[in-house]
Amino acid sequence: MHFDSKLLNKIKTWTLDISAFFAISINTLLIVLIITKSPKSIGAYKHLMIYIAVLELTYAIAYVAEKPDVFTKDSDFLIITNTKESLFPVTLSIWLDVVFIGFYGLSISLLAVHFIYRYLAITNSELLNSFSNWKLILWLLFPILNAGIWIMAGAVIFAATEDSDRFVKQFYLPTKKNGTKFEDLYYGGPFYYLTNRNGEFYINWIAFKGTGIVLTLIILSFSTMLYFGLKGYDTMKELMKVTSVSQKYKNLQSQLFNALVFQTIIPVFLMHIPATAIYFSIFIYSSTEILGEILSFSIAMYPALNPLPTIFIVKSYKQAVTGKYERLGSFVVEQGE
Repeated sequence: MHFDSKLLNKIKTWTLDISAFFAISINTLLIVLIITKSPKSIGAYKHLMIYIAVLELTYAIAYVAEKPDVFTKDSDFLIITNTKESLFPVTLSIWLDVVFIGFYGLSISLLAVHFIYRYLAITNSELLNSFSNWKLILWLLFPILNAGIWIMAGAVIFAATEDSDRFVKQFYLPTKKNGTKFEDLYYGGPFYYLTNRNGEFYINWIAFKGTGIVLTLIILSFSTMLYFGLKGYDTMKELMKVTSVSQKYKNLQSQLFNALVFQTIIPVFLMHIPATAIYFSIFIYSSTEILGEILSFSIAMYPALNPLPTIFIVKSYKQAVTGKYERLGSFVVEQGE
């Protein structure tokens, strides 16, 4: 399937820039709301929400400045950086390429920690104290370690080889009409099947091993989310029946749990399902460039959309935002009269 590469690159650039603007604006708003409008009973969860909002804010800034390219074809799934187009120095630009790979693992493991906290909060467990003060850092080490393994996979296991370089030169460079040189590119990602310099086709087993490692991490994170999500849902239903607990407390716990569920659904549809489709397609040697382009667009939208459930589901945040717009609307009407 062929595309007008110049038009596609322009659309992609516009999408990245617009998405980054909204991502930066919305996540900044959310951070302000969390700091100034959070109920006292929200506890240490406030710090977890700030952590993920800052992470998405940083990711949006880095993504639009770096503008990595997702390229998929046959059996490859690559994150490619053109160091000449990046706003960062070459060394930092190269490291950011693999950091973007690490963000995938960081995001799902961080959501798993959120589900654990929400369950402990709903059950009022003594283990909730392990999220207090400096001990919160210990919980955050799990997502950071997860991301580190993903980064190591991208930088070492999925690193470029002579045969993958030949593939990139043959199939990726011709899609660029802006004078891109191979020497300016840095990339990482799995190649399941390759052809050597003699034209002999072979299975790249190290890529399968690397995929096995990151797949194990994905399964662990999703299993944790599913386990604590279901237990949290069941406990939430029981909590709503308890008359000794204030309705205000019940409502807050319900709002935070529902917001977390939606914050999980958004990356699942924007990142994890498209990425899973790509992994399946490269396994059967049938991936196409359009799959990579779809993932590029959906990843760009992720940091702009993900904060919205928290803003519009948590009552205190929603009232702060809608109240300002209502006052602004009244002011405009008065001025018009």
